[in-house]
Amino acid sequence: MLIFTSLPITWRMLPIRDGAMSCSTKAIMHFEDTKMQSVNANIHFSFFGKGKGSIVVEGYTTSTEGYLYLQRYVQFDYTSERISPLERYYRVKSWQASKSSIDQSPDVVFDYFMREMSDSHDGLLLKAQKMNDKTLLLSSLNSPLYICALKPIR
Repeated sequence: MLIFTSLPITWRMLPIRDGAMSCSTKAIMHFEDTKMQSVNANIHFSFFGKGKGSIVVEGYTTSTEGYLYLQRYVQFDYTSERISPLERYYRVKSWQASKSSIDQSPDVVFDYFMREMSDSHDGLLLKAQKMNDKTLLLSSLNSPLYICALKPIR
């Protein structure tokens, strides 16, 4: 009887079922030259079923080329592992970024942004830790990254 009554509680505590998850956040990042290299963007993470995912980054960059619009799409493959009832690891095996036709930002600033989350082009490990029913903390090996608002999976 105790097992049956605890199942609904445990089910609600699971951060992400089967690894599928979608969330959005806002980021302002400054890089080596804090006045001339920055990203101010909305970021949408989607981890779909079957190990496919995407990141959409939309906002503005500041660089020596000016204050320019940024819109990048990142497609990736991933594996996922639950490490506790409230935590899950996402290991991104590799990714490919593409630039929208209206994106005017220099590639170097976007590359800095992606490097902040990882230690190499295909070495991204994100930890998702559920904070409450509506938010989770995404962090990398280096540091906490984002408070991310959960969205329904499409």
